[in-house]
Amino acid sequence: MFDIPFNIKKVSYSLMSRKITTVISFKIKSSFEEWVKIFDSKEADLRHSEFDIKPLFRGFSKDDPKKVICIHQAPEGNIQKFVQANSEWIKSHKVDFSSMEESSWI
Repeated sequence: MFDIPFNIKKVSYSLMSRKITTVISFKIKSSFEEWVKIFDSKEADLRHSEFDIKPLFRGFSKDDPKKVICIHQAPEGNIQKFVQANSEWIKSHKVDFSSMEESSWI
């Protein structure tokens, strides 16, 4: 009798804590070298950690050095929360939001 509510809670928790791998590509209005200094900064690390975001990879297109890709792992929905909470900070680093594309992977 008591096992059922516990099991339901356990299943719900495991779904809520599932890590999602997110791939985001976008254009930058600066050089990759300028942009990556900000992405790799202690401030960016702190901002990512506030949302439990782990950056896995960042790079640029061999065909277009202004096109950047970032791959992160985070709890579901946290990337979107991060972008919303930090949009002005992100824009101040010459990220073109209109070019942003995102896909999520389990």
